[in-house]
Amino acid sequence: MVRELEKKRQSAKFPETAPAANPVFFRTYSRRTKAGLRETWDEVCDRTLLGLVELGKLTQEEAATLDKMQRNLKAMPSGRWLWVGGTDWITKPKNFSGAYNCTSTNLEDWSAFGLMMDLAMMGCGTGAVLEPQFINQLPPIRNQLNITVKGEIGSTPVQQRREYTQTHIEGNNVTIHVGDSREGWVESYQTLLELSTDEQFSAEVKVLVDISDVRKAGETLNGFGGVANPVKLPVLYQGCASILNKARGRQLNSVECCLLIDQAAVTIVAGNIRRSAGMRQFIADDQQGATAKDNLWQQDESGNWRIDPERDALRMANHTRVFHRKPTLEECLNAVRKQYYSGEGAIQWAGEAVARSNIDLLPTQALKVEFLQAYEQGTAKEWLKERHSNLDANELEHRLQRYALNPCGEIIGANFHCVSGDTLLITRDGIHKIKDVIGSEIEIWNGQKWSQVTPFKTGSDTSGGLRQRKLYRVKFADGTYLDATEYHRFFVKDRFDKEYKEVQTKDLMDVSRYAIHTEPFTIQHEDGLNIDPNYAYTLGIAVGDGTTDQNGNAKVRLYKQKATLSVIGSKSPERNYDYLPTFTDVTDLGFSGEFLKSLKTNPESLNVIASWNRQAILHFIAGLADTDGTNTHSNGIRIYISDYERAYRVQLLLTKCGIRSSLNLCAHKGSVTNYGVRSQDLYYLQITDCRQIPCQRLDVSKGCDAKHKGKWQIVRGVEELPGLHDTYCFNEPEYHKGVFGNTLTGNCNLSEVHLNQIDPRNYKEQEEAFTAGALSVAALLNHKFLEPRYQYSRELDPIVGVSFTGLFDFFVHAFGVDWLRWWEAGRPATPQGLAFKREEEKYLSSWKDIVHRVVWDYCDRHNLKRPNRCTTVQPSGTKALLTNASSGWHPPKAQRFIRRITFGKNDPVALACIDYGYNVIPSQSDKDEQGNLLNDPFDPRVSEWLVEIPVSVSWADLPGADEIDVSKFSVLAQFDFVLQVQRWYVTHNTSATLELRSDEIEPLAQKIYETIQSDRGYISAALLARFDDLQSFPRLPFEPIDKLTYERLNQEVKLRRKTDDFCAVLSRYDLGEMSEAGPSGCDSDKCMFPDREPSS
Repeated sequence: MVRELEKKRQSAKFPETAPAANPVFFRTYSRRTKAGLRETWDEVCDRTLLGLVELGKLTQEEAATLDKMQRNLKAMPSGRWLWVGGTDWITKPKNFSGAYNCTSTNLEDWSAFGLMMDLAMMGCGTGAVLEPQFINQLPPIRNQLNITVKGEIGSTPVQQRREYTQTHIEGNNVTIHVGDSREGWVESYQTLLELSTDEQFSAEVKVLVDISDVRKAGETLNGFGGVANPVKLPVLYQGCASILNKARGRQLNSVECCLLIDQAAVTIVAGNIRRSAGMRQFIADDQQGATAKDNLWQQDESGNWRIDPERDALRMANHTRVFHRKPTLEECLNAVRKQYYSGEGAIQWAGEAVARSNIDLLPTQALKVEFLQAYEQGTAKEWLKERHSNLDANELEHRLQRYALNPCGEIIGANFHCVSGDTLLITRDGIHKIKDVIGSEIEIWNGQKWSQVTPFKTGSDTSGGLRQRKLYRVKFADGTYLDATEYHRFFVKDRFDKEYKEVQTKDLMDVSRYAIHTEPFTIQHEDGLNIDPNYAYTLGIAVGDGTTDQNGNAKVRLYKQKATLSVIGSKSPERNYDYLPTFTDVTDLGFSGEFLKSLKTNPESLNVIASWNRQAILHFIAGLADTDGTNTHSNGIRIYISDYERAYRVQLLLTKCGIRSSLNLCAHKGSVTNYGVRSQDLYYLQITDCRQIPCQRLDVSKGCDAKHKGKWQIVRGVEELPGLHDTYCFNEPEYHKGVFGNTLTGNCNLSEVHLNQIDPRNYKEQEEAFTAGALSVAALLNHKFLEPRYQYSRELDPIVGVSFTGLFDFFVHAFGVDWLRWWEAGRPATPQGLAFKREEEKYLSSWKDIVHRVVWDYCDRHNLKRPNRCTTVQPSGTKALLTNASSGWHPPKAQRFIRRITFGKNDPVALACIDYGYNVIPSQSDKDEQGNLLNDPFDPRVSEWLVEIPVSVSWADLPGADEIDVSKFSVLAQFDFVLQVQRWYVTHNTSATLELRSDEIEPLAQKIYETIQSDRGYISAALLARFDDLQSFPRLPFEPIDKLTYERLNQEVKLRRKTDDFCAVLSRYDLGEMSEAGPSGCDSDKCMFPDREPSS
């Protein structure tokens, strides 16, 4: 009975026309439950929808739309979100990037290399811009690295393993203990790179890399899911050192940078399953970059082909040449020809990418054309500055760098806030300047409770890509101020508003005609060091009226009525002198004169008081008040303190104890007093609610809440500070708020619509599907990234992308076989063809309008900055298999074909596929020592399998459809359709793999050239030789077959099939996690093809 219930529970409701759905779903998107079972589709929907609802604060109606569309396979979140959405792992800020399919990074410092490895280990596709303006910021390589790897992976007992990497340096010897975590791997890699340029070494650096703490292959990854596979980690360090050593005495070139990134990517590839997707963008004139993959295959003496081992890692990413000027016809022709024969060398026209990503400034085609003319002439910055003088230098530069592409080329952007370094943070354990706790885990008050954060630097003149920023001083009526960037987030309202709203620094003085105040908070501080209250009170007395004797010991002199104060120490008898009031000296106080002197003169010394418990802090303040304080007419008290910084820290001590106060100037430095000229400014703290301060001399019994002045922290003004400054911030994960100083302030993802599942005549369902897609990406805009370059980019240019798949299938069902015949004719501009184009335009533009309306409405309601572009088309290789959709906009390879899907050898799902009747062969990456493909799937050298599944498209049996050979569709017809999608739906870029034959090279080159010249939307596209033209790819992921072959293979599958219940078969083999669990960063057709092996 239990087995039957489990079988019923594990059944997934996928269309019968999608034979690859079950294998792909259970391999890629189904996680283990706590009971050890794989999730069903309904359970994946439950998990991912709950995560989106919580993150996006979605309404019941919005959640219902998402639920309906996802469960019925009509609209889905990104592949990454299907895997990690709703897990505890993705709620941690350090893992936020794991929810995103792709990123792009300017490679301008060593941390960018580590960041890219970190992203790739979370399954995020990585784009890298390798242009001179960025890589020339890297320091020259100065040190020779001699690498020794010691230890055996997994040899350290679990309880004794280091989680994070530790590095020890003695002279020219370095030991790196690699930590057993994603962070540990990344830090060891980045540390090695940094050693190559570290100036502290005087000779060859001997680096010992200890990998003993790294968990062995097969152990579970508890957070991300799947299992560890460190099989290639030991060779990472030697591989990187070899690249670095060859560059000693100079800077790295673009290809060496590329190799360093790809060495990390090779290490991440688990069990040879392609888990790392990459795009590398080289400037057009970089010949080394343009030829990096030339002659990658080499022939041995016996005529066998093998890949150059020193450059093998380059296969981990696609290479693109970025043109900042319009390419010539000859350059277009050479690029197309090279792509045809090698699959590499695509042209990217950066001007179009930059124009599209600045659509908020270029709303008309005329403005766009004018801007592109300026861009090609090198005057784009001046053009924008002249028309938009409000753009600061940082934003202007960011806008002009928005040509970076993610690995599949469908998202354009750049590097996908902050306060001064002297900003004081009230932490659970004390008070610290934010710049002094970079990288440290601290707890701050988020408005509701203590919350753990890790401060980081967001702007600097010395830290590579982090540029210094302008700061603005926001002044408050309580005497404090906060120096923040223009986009720092405050929560304010005036006396008439009912709710606090988020306002950026630059808009604070324009938000209301009335005075505004910040959102109040009360810190609840109960823990801290347990200090004797009498000691604390005495120390407060001493800071007020204390001094040191001739031996440097601390003492207190209490005059008149103060002599009755209860303090610790030895009191002298009352002393009377004609020239002084009666006094008593107190000695043996329990603290040193040096400590007392520091507290009276050095503001930072007061920070230690903040580490005490609440009772002790209040007793210290009471002692200070009883010596240097007075009662006020309003029943509060005042404490007089010289120097603003000292007074401000005492104010923060009060704030930590939940007591508000105001800081006021009493007398200026240089003013004349009875005792001479004042050497420092004198301030007083006004405390209205003083009831909890245990004063002995002052009357605090009548203290009360402030009714007027002091009730709120009023914003008095905002002024720009001169110069540029280092900036810092942190990300608070729960409320995205934190107390900076004395003020509570604030601190790209893809979804997909499966059009093949939607009736072309059901417009309501289309609206629901694209609404669901829009909501699923908009929700992720609530993420605040720990990585400052990404968070800064998110604030300036939030990126989302709603994609679709199955467009070709949708239009076949909408327009019939006549539409296929029009394609077969090349999509000519006949009356019928123009009518088809008008209908395509109606569908595409209506979907785009839905997406932008929903995303912008969501952002407005949640006080988020609107993305200026929201639509794209991604490759959609894997998710498309859940419904058997033709990927993205592309036509299918044929009406019927063999679909080969990658699994690790002996993967339970692959074993279930064998019993289900599918054939299995070794993958194209399994080779012998000479680089020859292996043939026996059970050969011990085989690490991954290809499961072969015969597939038929949904419209294959339409009358007349078999007469049309889709593989004969011309490349110009494909190009025309791409531009149609690009013009009417896509606001980013359309990920496109155009298939062509040799006689189409020149016509396509001509068309690309003309399209760029006439500003008709072309950015970039991948090109691939037709399968039947070169036939140079073995074991294709798609192999077209005719109807008879399809029927024969289907019959063979049924003859081999041992059961009709796939889940039941799977349960017999399902004993553990596999290394390839979770989706890869990219699954476009081009990425799934092996590198082209020479045929002669």
